[in-house]
Amino acid sequence: MSGLRPLLFTTLLLIGYRYQAISQQLWHAEVEAGSILSNQSATPFWLRTNQYGIIPNQAPAGLFQAAVWKSYAKPDSTHLQKFDWGIKLNPVVTYDKLNHAKVLLPEAHLKVRYKAIELYVGRRREVTGLGDTTLSSGFYAVSGNALPIPKLQIGTIGYAPLHFTHDFVAINAAFAHGWFNAPYIQGIRLHQKHLYLRFGKPRSVLKIYAGVNHQVQWAGHAEFLKQRPDIADPNGYFPSDWSFYKYVVFSYTPKDWSNVAGYSYFDSYRVGNSVGSIDFGLELNTKKSRLLGYYQHAYEDVSGIVFKNLPDGLWGISYVPKPQKSASFRVNRLTLEFLTTKDQSGSTFYIQGSSYQGGDNYYNHSQYTEGWSYFGRTIGTPFIAPGQDYADSSAVKNGQFFPNNRVNMGYVGIQASYRNATFMLRTSFSKNYGTFREPPKSYPTQFSGLLTAQIPFTRWPNTYILAKAALDNGGLYTNSFGGYVGIKKSW
Repeated sequence: MSGLRPLLFTTLLLIGYRYQAISQQLWHAEVEAGSILSNQSATPFWLRTNQYGIIPNQAPAGLFQAAVWKSYAKPDSTHLQKFDWGIKLNPVVTYDKLNHAKVLLPEAHLKVRYKAIELYVGRRREVTGLGDTTLSSGFYAVSGNALPIPKLQIGTIGYAPLHFTHDFVAINAAFAHGWFNAPYIQGIRLHQKHLYLRFGKPRSVLKIYAGVNHQVQWAGHAEFLKQRPDIADPNGYFPSDWSFYKYVVFSYTPKDWSNVAGYSYFDSYRVGNSVGSIDFGLELNTKKSRLLGYYQHAYEDVSGIVFKNLPDGLWGISYVPKPQKSASFRVNRLTLEFLTTKDQSGSTFYIQGSSYQGGDNYYNHSQYTEGWSYFGRTIGTPFIAPGQDYADSSAVKNGQFFPNNRVNMGYVGIQASYRNATFMLRTSFSKNYGTFREPPKSYPTQFSGLLTAQIPFTRWPNTYILAKAALDNGGLYTNSFGGYVGIKKSW
């Protein structure tokens, strides 16, 4: 018996060390503080773009953010779990030149998983679409440009192989309900879903991707809507009863809509505001690189679903070379993209009497007057921006919330590293055509660029200096030059 005690003690000690090691691997924390500077009152485009709505539009400004999270355990030979859970909190405090202090919570969620299926509730930083999630200019449907919308979602964790196909086919799918708590209309809800298929085994040289995502703003009420019987019921409500949910999910209208309580003439086309993309991708893996080509086809109604608006959408190529151990300087990623939104299935929208409605007027909507935005920021591609973002002298400014949704834009993004420092370059050039409803007298061009560096402190582990420089020059935004200097510490 006495011989068992040292063995038992040693076993408990090893278990304790193992638990501590796992905890240290799964729990993480991070803090960051910095300042935004500009030679004008406006923060340059690429400093605030695709930052989940946390960077103020006005400069100078200060930023402090912290994060603590528990990640899922990585499946390996020593630690396999069918069930797992995670959590993340990411408070952000900003202060701008107008003496506006804001406390934001871009991430606050709890998640659980069983094998490849996950359920989460709260806000989470994420994008929706098929493409380069690291270096894209911004996906068409959901780009990470606005504050995340709180929601409840069930779906796969990435691509889950279907074993009965010998892992040749994998599925990436999710279904969500969100609370679109925008201040201008109360009670707006979000419906969101996506389904993507991958053809090719995980280690295949060639993989093919195809899928679709669908987002709908629906429901809501406001006092001013009582004066708009053309778009709401007499009590100022959009269709809000849960009996309408099937029309939202499957995007159809009953033939006897005029006899259904809660319908207005405007809803006779579809309930709510739909935005989405139909995506295609081709991935080629070689011994030296990974190449991904993709197309996100924009749609807002039937005309887009049947591709009447070709070639509208985001076209991209992402090149990732395999790491070379001997190189002190290396390019880690190169992304080229082209966005066009000029066609829009023609200039005229027909609610009834036409199979294909046309006049898509991307992101704008007659019922939801702030369209596909959330707290003043575009949810989708940042190159269709709210009018408040443009310089007062810009030719595209008009009465619509998104006054410039006909755009041609080219983009180059490069990510590189030198020793332990990482660098990133983003450049975009666009020509802007306003809207079909209110075309501008001239078509302004816009160049925007960003160069960033993350440099480690050699004496302080996991501590980095962050430096960013950005430039705007053209006819959309205030011509400006600015930057960000900060420090980040991770544990």
